[in-house]
Amino acid sequence: MRNGVLTGVVGLVLLVLAALSHLVGVTYGANVPPPPPVRPAELKELPAELRGRLTVVDGMPLLRLQGTPREMGRQHGRLLRKQVRFLVKEFHEAFALKLVGEEEMRKWTAKVLPYIPEHYLEEIKGIAEGAGLDEETVLHVNCIIDRLQMVLCSTVVAAGDATTDGEIYFGRNLDFIGRNVLHRTTVCLVYEPTGKTPLVSVTWPGLVGVLSAMNSKGVCGATMMIHYGSEAKAGIPYMMMYRDALVAAEKTEDVAAHFLRSKRTIPNNFTVVDATGTAEVIEYDATLLARRPASRGAVCSTNHFRSDTLRGIGWDLGVSRYETLDEFLRAEHGKIDYDGVRQALRDTARPWYLNVQSMVFLPTKRELHVSVGGKLPAAAQKFVTFDRSALFGKRPSSPSK
Repeated sequence: MRNGVLTGVVGLVLLVLAALSHLVGVTYGANVPPPPPVRPAELKELPAELRGRLTVVDGMPLLRLQGTPREMGRQHGRLLRKQVRFLVKEFHEAFALKLVGEEEMRKWTAKVLPYIPEHYLEEIKGIAEGAGLDEETVLHVNCIIDRLQMVLCSTVVAAGDATTDGEIYFGRNLDFIGRNVLHRTTVCLVYEPTGKTPLVSVTWPGLVGVLSAMNSKGVCGATMMIHYGSEAKAGIPYMMMYRDALVAAEKTEDVAAHFLRSKRTIPNNFTVVDATGTAEVIEYDATLLARRPASRGAVCSTNHFRSDTLRGIGWDLGVSRYETLDEFLRAEHGKIDYDGVRQALRDTARPWYLNVQSMVFLPTKRELHVSVGGKLPAAAQKFVTFDRSALFGKRPSSPSK
């Protein structure tokens, strides 16, 4: 929608809804018990070699999953059993499912089920087994986001000549109505599937797809939803499409090629950068796809399309955040460093009560910096660093089922 008045009305309505949702979340969420802490030492009923897959670094849980899809799912469900069940109860059932409706969710799941790869169905079965949940519930948790038009988010990439040291910085804010729950339950999952490229995802317990991730070859990606006001199309749930694309990617252009081969559900932006500093924003809907490459090593994106191919599709949301990031990239070109990217994330963490995750990927170093602390906005909190060895170092000798 390019009409300024209509776009302004839509933006105002969404802002009011977000504010009301926040107030409801704070008020109602105050009655929700705190999320169960991740404490590997308390999982004494599990084998020591399995417990060793789960660590907590400066307050941020890191879980390594290895083996077949079923094995990885079972490890996920067993080691994060309390956390998965908490999120199913306090976010999925108490909030997200009420917005979509149980019957509508069943219909939607039936529509997308033929497009979900078998390896995800196996992983979902494993999570259900490990967490003691029914398979249908875990499947719904992993399909519902395509029906929730309430994701905002921002990304900013600076590489090569844009930075002071030639380093690549990929900053990302994830903004979501979190019902006073999501900002306190972030985990990092490292997937080590048999015979495939390892990948780290900044996510929540119970999810098999990704919203923000980096593979061991340094290809990183993060999504920003386009709000469009119409029904999602039948296809592969987009978080699963992203994980499959990143696991297979050797370089940036591989991701767009994967999207072109996929049956897509809803419009989104997806920023991707590889270890050479090649970066672009992939803009797409169910039928169209455009690639907006970085200019002089810099590119940013929020929640509206800017390419000629898709301009006018969806609502013009996140324009002020885009302008803030674009001005930063232009004004600071050649002088951008890590601290500058962190400040840009803080400057665009608005509205502050939606900023549930914030992170910086350094693809050359295969390094991830991610916010911790369980407070909002996430971009203003302490960041914990996971270096290459922590993310993609020595793997366990054998999978634990």
